[in-house]
Amino acid sequence: MNMRTTNSSFSDQDGSLLAYTNGYFIANRINDTMENGDSINPDYSMYQDRLYQGAIFLPQPGNDSIIYLFHEQLSLVPTTVPYAFVYLAQYSSINIFANNGLGRVLKKNIPLVKDTLCYGKLTSTKHGNGRDWWIIVPEYSKPTYFKYLLTPHGIDTYPPQTIGNPFVSDGGQAVFTPDGSKYIKINGLSQESWIDILDFDRCTGTFNNFQGFHKNEGGVTGVSVSLNSRFLYASIGIKIYQYDLWADNIRASETLVGEVDGFVTNVWMSQLAPDGRIYVGSAGSVFHYHLIHNPNEQGTACNFEPFGFTTPTYVSWSIPTFPYYRLGPLDSSPCDTLGIDNEPQAWYRYEQDTLDALAVEFRDLSYYEPATWAWDFGDGTPASNTRHPVHQYAQPGAYSVCLTVTSQYGSDTHCKTLYLGVTAQDNPVLQAQVQVWPNPFRERFAVALSANLRSPALRLYDAAGRLVLEQRLMLGVNEIEAGALPAGLYVWEVVAGGERVKSEKCVKLAE
Repeated sequence: MNMRTTNSSFSDQDGSLLAYTNGYFIANRINDTMENGDSINPDYSMYQDRLYQGAIFLPQPGNDSIIYLFHEQLSLVPTTVPYAFVYLAQYSSINIFANNGLGRVLKKNIPLVKDTLCYGKLTSTKHGNGRDWWIIVPEYSKPTYFKYLLTPHGIDTYPPQTIGNPFVSDGGQAVFTPDGSKYIKINGLSQESWIDILDFDRCTGTFNNFQGFHKNEGGVTGVSVSLNSRFLYASIGIKIYQYDLWADNIRASETLVGEVDGFVTNVWMSQLAPDGRIYVGSAGSVFHYHLIHNPNEQGTACNFEPFGFTTPTYVSWSIPTFPYYRLGPLDSSPCDTLGIDNEPQAWYRYEQDTLDALAVEFRDLSYYEPATWAWDFGDGTPASNTRHPVHQYAQPGAYSVCLTVTSQYGSDTHCKTLYLGVTAQDNPVLQAQVQVWPNPFRERFAVALSANLRSPALRLYDAAGRLVLEQRLMLGVNEIEAGALPAGLYVWEVVAGGERVKSEKCVKLAE
C-alpha cells in the first residue's frame, strides 16, 4: 500500500467542491449556503481546519462508476476565543469516469445529519448482504450513533441508537474490525483516554454488548484492528497497546507492544493496509510512519517497528482513512439474501531473513474467507498447507511461488516470482522500480523510486570515472540539480544498502 498523503479533487462545472481525500482536511466551498440559500454562518463562514477521519469514500453498490464521499464540516462557535465544532455530516456523489476521466460531481453537500457531532470518527462496514454499506456518525460527548445504509437506490436512514457511557469527545479514531463484528472507538484528552468496544450486527445495524474502559494516559490517540479481527491496537501518546478481542476480559489482556521516544515522534491514528501491516501516523510533520509488521500475532510477536516506513515528503497530521473493502456477505445469516458468495481470492507477501537471503517467511493475505491453503514454493520441494509458512531455499535463483486458497465456494491461485540471493542488477522487478529521466538532460534530471530501499543514494560519475555528484534518495520522485556540471558523458548509479541497484550512461547537453 502506498501510504503517501494523497490529495484528490473533484469539481463540478463551476468548480465549487474541493474535497481532500486523505482523511485530514475536508473543505467545502459552496458559497456558505445551504439548500434554501440561507447563509450557514454569516459571521464566521466556513471553518476549515484539521478534521481527522472526517471524510470517507464508498462505492455505490452495483455501480462501478459512482462513488459517494461522506464528509463532516467544521464551524466556529462565536465566543471570545472561537471554538471549532462539527455540526454537519453530508455527502456528495461523483461519477469518476465522466468528463473524460476527470470526474464530475453529481450531487454535492447533501445534508446527512445536522447536529453537534463527534470530531471526525466517520467509519463504515459492509452490510451482511455483502453489497451495501453501513455508515456510522457518532454524536458529540454522547454515546449516541447515527446510522445510514448506502444501497443501489441511495441512502436509507435508520433510528439513532444510544448505548454505553457518556464521555468527553475529543481527538481519537473509530474503526470496525475487518469482519465487521465489532466497532471500537477511542477518545483522548491530554492525560486521559477512553476505549469503547461494541458488538455490531451487520444485518440490522444494531449495537450491543458495550465494553468500555478508561486509562490515565492521554495525548494523541488512535485505534486499529488486525486482519484476523482478533487484536486491537490502541495508540496513546508514545505507546502502543494490544488487546485481545477474543478474550473473556478484553481489558485484562492489555499488553504494551511498542513505544517511541516522544521527542522526535509520537504514535497517533493508524490504518490496516492491504499488505496486512498496520501503519501508525504521528501528530506532527514527519518523514515516516511506524509499522506493526505482524498484527495477527499476540504480544510483542506483532513486531512493532518505529520509523518503519519512510515517506518521500513530510506527512503532517495525516493517515489515509479507508474501511475494509474486502468484506463479503455474512454467510447463512438472515440477510444473506443476494446470492453473493465468499469466493476466496489468493494474496500474500513475503520477507527474507536479514541474515539469510534464502530463508523466506510467507504471510497469507487472502480474503473472502478461504478455508485451506496450498503453497508451491517453485523449487520442487513438497507443497505446504500451513497458512504462514517459512521456507528455506537451497540455492540462489528465481522461483515462481504460487498460493492456492480454497473454500466451499471455489478456489483461487496467485503467483509471484521471487529473486533470492541474486544481485540487485539481476532482479528485473527491482530494476523496474528505479527510473531516471530525461536523457539527455540540461540542468536537472529526476530519479523515481517505487521501492522502499535501504539508504538509497544516487552517484554520478564523469567520463573519467570520478565521482562528481552524490545525493540521498527517498521513495518517490527525486529532483537532481546538475546545472553546474559541464556538458558531456556521465554514468549514474543508484545504490542501496551498499549494493549497486542500477546503472546507466547519460548525457548532459550544453546550455
